Amino acid sequence: MSDDRRISLRFLLLASLATGLCVTAVFLGLAARSKALLHGQLLAQARAHVAQILLTRSWGSQHGGVYVIKRPGMQSEPHLENPDLNAADGRVLTLINPDLMLREISELPGKGETPAFHLTSLNPLNPHNAPDPFESQALRAFEAGQKEFSVLEDKAHGARLLYMAPLFVEQSCLSCHARQGYKVGQVRGGLSVSFGIDTTNQALRLYNLTLIGLAAATMGLLLLALWLCFRQMQARLATSQALLERLSTIDPLTNVANRTALMTRFRESMARQRRQVSPPGLLSCLMIDVDQFKAINDRYGLNQDDVVLRELAAMIVGTLRKYDTFGRYGGKEFLLVLDGVDGERLAEVAERLRSLIAARLASRARLPQPVTISLGGALVSTEEKGLDGILRRADSALAQAKIQGGNRVVLSPGLTPPGTAPGAQPEVKSEVKP
Repeated sequence: MSDDRRISLRFLLLASLATGLCVTAVFLGLAARSKALLHGQLLAQARAHVAQILLTRSWGSQHGGVYVIKRPGMQSEPHLENPDLNAADGRVLTLINPDLMLREISELPGKGETPAFHLTSLNPLNPHNAPDPFESQALRAFEAGQKEFSVLEDKAHGARLLYMAPLFVEQSCLSCHARQGYKVGQVRGGLSVSFGIDTTNQALRLYNLTLIGLAAATMGLLLLALWLCFRQMQARLATSQALLERLSTIDPLTNVANRTALMTRFRESMARQRRQVSPPGLLSCLMIDVDQFKAINDRYGLNQDDVVLRELAAMIVGTLRKYDTFGRYGGKEFLLVLDGVDGERLAEVAERLRSLIAARLASRARLPQPVTISLGGALVSTEEKGLDGILRRADSALAQAKIQGGNRVVLSPGLTPPGTAPGAQPEVKSEVKP
């Protein structure tokens, strides 16, 4: 795996992790907020129950209690003075004070999520009003100044909300509780309310499952979008890198390798030749230059020299093997590096190129007169330490070809390939096959 791909993959993983954490945090926040809202709704429901019960008690207190028919087995309230009255029809009425009224209502059977309540105190007059552990904890919290107290209880028979609100001493309460030392405004006890919340919990679980599904779908869509963006970014990056590589290695005018890329590949070929111990590798190069190049623009107009260079490069590229190296060395000079070619084959390749260019370049460039090239060649020895020596020999051979009138091949150290004199028409071949 390339470094660029590894970096991109790491970026995708980090972005996916960050996206997953953000989505998870958002939906966990929604779940927590929903749970808090439902808990607040349950507390509001409990407060409403307490308010209704206290309203009923307040009504009873305003009327000094309620007289009811005293039935067989019914005990009169022992804490009241003269609670019984004889009616004109002979029936006996007994006074039910507000606290007793609420206690008897609270003892009515309730099922399921029907609210149950209990009037209690840490110092009750009636043993039936003794607090349970939850109520004792709440009453002590009220004495410490807490305004209300609630607990969510989850047992095998179902979940319930336990809620308790304090009861303060009022003037009407002193008729029964003054002997206990209470004063108006003190916390006398509390009213506890409890009701089932299984339906609410079930709705909350369903909501949480919906949130989980939405979170999974959202995360999947975001990761898919992120992956598509990553793929598109990776494709654009690859295109940009290919373009940059092309700009850094390709000559923009002739569309062949530039000097930097040419020298890099030449060094690689020399290194490969040194590794080939038996049989020794053969490596050679040809320096190519256009004859009478300056006169082309002078005769045929501006930029015609660029056309000649482009057509020359295209013609030579069409003759190359896949493992040959060719590029623009600089200005009007080109360099061809041939692998597996000895001196004799180098001379043949060079002469075929010279003949091909002399025969066809002018017509391809749409010039009325022939355009020729000169070539200087040299073999690379296995003892070669660098490119300077071989390039110097090839350039020197090219200079000799130019001095001798151009349109010819000269091989270092001065061997001229078999052929005719300048101006003659040797056989032209369309491909160079060493």
